[in-house]
Amino acid sequence: MNAGMSHAYESHFGPPSELINVSAFIQTAKDADLLSQSTEATAVKNKWPSLSEEEKESVSAECRRKRKRNLPDPAFESSEVIALRNKLDSVKLKSWHLSLDAALFMRAPKNSDQNTLRQIKKTTADPVTDTNQALLTITVHNRVPWGPGYFSRSSQHAVLSSQTLGDLFEAIPCTSNEIPKEIIRDGELVGYDAKGPPEPSTGCVICLEGVAYGDGQNEPDYADKLLGVLAKLPPNKCTPLKKGPSIYDTAFSSLTLKLNEPYWLLHQGNCEHFLVVDQIRLLHPGDPPAGYPLTVQITPPLLDLCRACGKVPAVWSIVGDIRLGESPCILCAPCWRNMGDPSEEAVIVVPLPKHEMGW
Repeated sequence: MNAGMSHAYESHFGPPSELINVSAFIQTAKDADLLSQSTEATAVKNKWPSLSEEEKESVSAECRRKRKRNLPDPAFESSEVIALRNKLDSVKLKSWHLSLDAALFMRAPKNSDQNTLRQIKKTTADPVTDTNQALLTITVHNRVPWGPGYFSRSSQHAVLSSQTLGDLFEAIPCTSNEIPKEIIRDGELVGYDAKGPPEPSTGCVICLEGVAYGDGQNEPDYADKLLGVLAKLPPNKCTPLKKGPSIYDTAFSSLTLKLNEPYWLLHQGNCEHFLVVDQIRLLHPGDPPAGYPLTVQITPPLLDLCRACGKVPAVWSIVGDIRLGESPCILCAPCWRNMGDPSEEAVIVVPLPKHEMGW
């Protein structure tokens, strides 16, 4: 990673923290008896529904009851305390008026500030059987097409320390997973199947702290291919990596991670994401009892408008049609229908992602 790109990463994600061993973090919590306190709080919370109405009313009344506070008598306070109180009482509070130059430092709302989810999305219905573990909040970032040094948040997830990198990978929504299945005839691509299910995932590689974790589904897998490419580069042009176990065999409790550090994920050939660990904390009694990994935020995808009418989102990408002036050219369904059948047989109509998987 060159110095310029490293500076771009740090300015966007913030300086990384020290290395945090997730397993050691959990063990430290056990030694400090923090997990038992959390377990007791969970037991109290689960006991509430079994209480009678009279007991619930009694507890509620006790919580609402005002308690008397024994405040010190001002007559016996020291002269320094009285002088400080009088000085504070004489301060006149007023709002700080912003100058016109302050507008340069105000960020307008971004698309990544929005959330397509109305409620937390659960991956499975499996309940949490072990509450003595950590919860990691991980944000997924993508490069923006108009600037290689800029990134945009695409989704955010909560995963248990007992779960694996593969569990997180399967929960990440991505438009690349919606690429339609190719139709091959005589070894040549002749079109795409818009009605059939998309191609299954071809695997991935996740790079964490100098280790490349592959999918282990194929031989060689994505990690082997990545290491093969890096082996052909000069040593000063790449970061040294070694191959680790499969993402489906690597639990988060076995990892040592940094907060605010962008970790690289590659899948679907050339689709890349950056995984940033925002938080590592103990599982709280108020956390959802099941459904992990949880998806708590998904940024709405930006849809490209039709090149012909410029009014509605495009649904087709037309490749090789000389009538359109550019190739590929994205069109909406009515505009492509009004164009009529192309005269060239080499024209390929590619259906654009419908954003139906994982959203």
